[in-house]
Amino acid sequence: MSRWTTRLVFSASVLGLAISTAPAPLLAADRLQVGLWEFTSTTDGTPNRFKHCVTPDEAGSINHDTRTARAYAEKHAAGRCTINDYKVEGSFVGYSLTCGDRTIRSRTTFHGDSSEGDLFTTVGGKETVSHVTARRIGACP
Repeated sequence: MSRWTTRLVFSASVLGLAISTAPAPLLAADRLQVGLWEFTSTTDGTPNRFKHCVTPDEAGSINHDTRTARAYAEKHAAGRCTINDYKVEGSFVGYSLTCGDRTIRSRTTFHGDSSEGDLFTTVGGKETVSHVTARRIGACP
């Protein structure tokens, strides 16, 4: 997966792409915390690591209700991708988006200072599965 796609997928998950009738939203600390995060995406046994500074806006979007999160995600994906669906239930966030000929589905569980999930990327009828783990490693520089 390209660096742009990896970051896009992360951004999409953080931005909250969902359609849901989830119970009342959790407090911000229950899903995603602001700060510097390290992500490891493992595809076919090969890890790809990168760091990303999660901003208050990004964390806020994933910690709000589905409608607010989806609106934020659609604003940031405009012109590049189409958000197909999104679901938030407790600490779980799932979504699907299409970027050109690529469809990406994500299923992630957030734990405040860590997360774990799977990305399913389909291009030309071929699906690639990536397992993604992340952890907050401190304050942003």
